[in-house]
Amino acid sequence: MEMTIPAMQTSLLRGFERLSVPLMAFANQNRVVKTLLQAFLRVSSGNWVWFLSKNLWEIHGLENVSSLNPPRGVILVSNHRSFFDMYVTSAILYHYASFMGKMYFPVRSNFFYDSPLGVVVNFAVAAGTMWPPVFRDDRKALNPIGLAQMQKALEEKGAVIGIHPEGTRGKGEDPYAFLQARAGVGQLIAAAHPDTVIVPFFILGLSNSTIGEIRRNFLPEGKRGEPMRVWFGKPMTAGDLAGEGDPVRLSKKLMGIIGELAEQDRSLHGGRYKNGRLL
Repeated sequence: MEMTIPAMQTSLLRGFERLSVPLMAFANQNRVVKTLLQAFLRVSSGNWVWFLSKNLWEIHGLENVSSLNPPRGVILVSNHRSFFDMYVTSAILYHYASFMGKMYFPVRSNFFYDSPLGVVVNFAVAAGTMWPPVFRDDRKALNPIGLAQMQKALEEKGAVIGIHPEGTRGKGEDPYAFLQARAGVGQLIAAAHPDTVIVPFFILGLSNSTIGEIRRNFLPEGKRGEPMRVWFGKPMTAGDLAGEGDPVRLSKKLMGIIGELAEQDRSLHGGRYKNGRLL
């Protein structure tokens, strides 16, 4: 039986969004289509992305995710430095964990939903998983519907939603300095079932250059530059965080946990950066 997911009102959509928003909703709520797209993603991300980046990875806390088998969905929460933070980390989880089922990555509506190229990129690179759209203009009234869509998706075992408390990428020189946490992830966790699992992680060393990262992956050892480091924290449940108060405070709590993982990385590597690169 198909998931029943609230629909965004077409009256509030503009231009190409009137086609793209219903299309991507169908791709993510129809079980047959979603299963086929997920199979493609497992091959492209779980195999190819792993192969093209595996020599660069330095993974910590793998024991926290390798045997995870939650009864409902999982929310992945991390800092945000690169366009590919969640996409590439999913390759690690495909390789080492078994809970990865249907994936969803909420994404800004502009480009990915207001242009044909954005939809093509969404399907070609992420198998349509960049959904639901997040509106940052005067249509923010649509965002509670996106929240309800994510909440419904998390009811299913194997569902995985990747989200950044910062909401946008940190572009400063210091990768350990985070942007202010936004309410979005706190709202999602507050609305989720208490058994929903949250996995925090800290990621560093991944740039926005796909070709550059692939190239250095195949360089000889010792010449590849800074590794892509990921630190998985201990899983917790939405119920564990129920007493954190309002959504912003909850988001800040999660950023604090990610910050603790960042400090572990800083203590190991010295944390000295110039122009965003490790010295």
